[in-house]
Amino acid sequence: MKQAMSEVVRCFGVAWQLRVPFVQSHLVFNLLLAAAFAPLMAGTVHLALKLSGQPALADFDIALFLLSPVGFVAGVLIVGLALVLLTLDVSFMMAVALRDREGKSRGFLDGVAMVFPRAPAVLGLAVQFCLRLLVMCLPFLAVCGLAFVSWMTDYDINYYLSFHPPKFVQTVVVCGIALALMVALVVWRTLGWVLALPLVVFDNRRAGEALRESQARMAGRRVEFLGRLAIWAGLGAVVGGAALFVVGVIIQFGLYFVPFGLKGLAAFLLLSTALWALLNLILTSLTTGALAVAFMGFADWPNAGQKRELPKAILGGVVAGAAVVTLLGGFGIAELMRVDQDRPVAVIAHRGASGAAPENTLAAVTRAVEDQADWVEIDVQETADGMVVVVHDSDFMKVAGNPLKIWDATLADLEKIDIGSWFDPSFSSERTATLEEVLLATKDKSGVVIELKYYGYDKDLEQRVIDIVEAAGMVDQVKIMSLKADSVAKMRALRPNWTVGILASASLGNMWDLDVDFLAVNSATMSRQLVRGSQDVGKEVYVWTVNDALSMSGMLSYGVDGLITDEPALARQVLADRKTLTGVERLVLGLAGRIGLDVPHRGDDDIQ
Repeated sequence: MKQAMSEVVRCFGVAWQLRVPFVQSHLVFNLLLAAAFAPLMAGTVHLALKLSGQPALADFDIALFLLSPVGFVAGVLIVGLALVLLTLDVSFMMAVALRDREGKSRGFLDGVAMVFPRAPAVLGLAVQFCLRLLVMCLPFLAVCGLAFVSWMTDYDINYYLSFHPPKFVQTVVVCGIALALMVALVVWRTLGWVLALPLVVFDNRRAGEALRESQARMAGRRVEFLGRLAIWAGLGAVVGGAALFVVGVIIQFGLYFVPFGLKGLAAFLLLSTALWALLNLILTSLTTGALAVAFMGFADWPNAGQKRELPKAILGGVVAGAAVVTLLGGFGIAELMRVDQDRPVAVIAHRGASGAAPENTLAAVTRAVEDQADWVEIDVQETADGMVVVVHDSDFMKVAGNPLKIWDATLADLEKIDIGSWFDPSFSSERTATLEEVLLATKDKSGVVIELKYYGYDKDLEQRVIDIVEAAGMVDQVKIMSLKADSVAKMRALRPNWTVGILASASLGNMWDLDVDFLAVNSATMSRQLVRGSQDVGKEVYVWTVNDALSMSGMLSYGVDGLITDEPALARQVLADRKTLTGVERLVLGLAGRIGLDVPHRGDDDIQ
């Protein structure tokens, strides 16, 4: 242990000696990531989608696509590119350390020149690595899938996630054991391959040959390397975490006690963010550099011999790319500040005002109307007797402890089930509402966004919804959406003039190219590009589910057209408050959210 600690400390010492080229290399890597490799990965996705005949895919369609031959190849290639990105940074630093050890120049451009010509070989290594990992993981994943199908398909998944019954615990235990064994095997095998990267980059070995030689060299040394890796991670976490914590405390202290107005606060946050970013750059450069030195030491400092030369045009491209990324970053901040805050933003009550009343009930719908929601979002399904009812899950286990499936129930059955007491006893009178009842409660007060839910037992859901909406005279007050692209297409075919949208928690490709009028996307996947691309072709973007003021403000900074939230009253207040802020002041909120700060409340007298 003492020897391992000494060796790791030595690696950090070398990293400190090479701190300048290491920081430069790390910075170049991040700029290349933004300027070249991220678009390359996006281009790979778009090419694969073009071959599949689809402009974009969401959620379940992504899984089906990845199971197809084109999708599988694309998936492996994309993961391979991602691994190249992960290894490129440490490869630059390994090259710098190697040049320094040979007593030659140790500039970061030398590292770039040594690594870039071997990029195709590194991609080949990454693809082989992915395929080998996939073969290792499949049996364990099959066990997890079998456990899930055997024990967690009797009731809706939301019941299991909410109440954790014995079968849920049983499944978690079995899957946990299987995944733990899988991780152990993957770690053990990966430890045998850790030397493959330096062998490919610096000894010109082919991927398969490098993997085999690495495994031979690591025989009997895996535990030793794992110990050093653990010490490296521990030291890096302690030193880096402590430094960032101290800086964070200083910044937070300044936010609360430095007496200046909101515009001054914005300047302070900009300076603090720059300091935070610089410190993070230095720390990650040193820790990654120490890891690179450790890799090269275990690989006995392989050397391809003669120094590789990189064409000046490529080196010039690196510099130009850095300038472009920096410029685009500035434009990006400026664009966020220029987002038109006077443009209308819809408040969409998620399953009604479900933060104040049980979801998808008339009480939640009524509360949403009272909270001045522009739209009330609900989920609809068909009953056994052909009624369209408002309910999210496939059964009532979560909201009533009742296993009755929606498609097996009649309206008379549903009138006996209390779906409100789980939220609060005061809602014990709540029963499953019909779509017709919700439309009557909202007509001429709030619009209704209807999500079509499918569990494989629907018969004629789209047409039945159409008939109910038209009978209520609310065609212009209704929007339809679904997770299933084919059901959206069916609704479009049945009623071309209705407003329809796609709901997505994950996506591939340009979602705005789909034949829909709006997109409803998960907040985790939100980007300014998505909003701008959609709005440029006349499609609105709604984001779900945002329930706190800072998250709402952050999404509004992207320029979204609607907030889907459990808290419509709060969303209405946030919209009103933001109208009183300048672009700089809105930027303050965004910066604070990105680095996890709590912006203190300041009175109007502080605003200059």
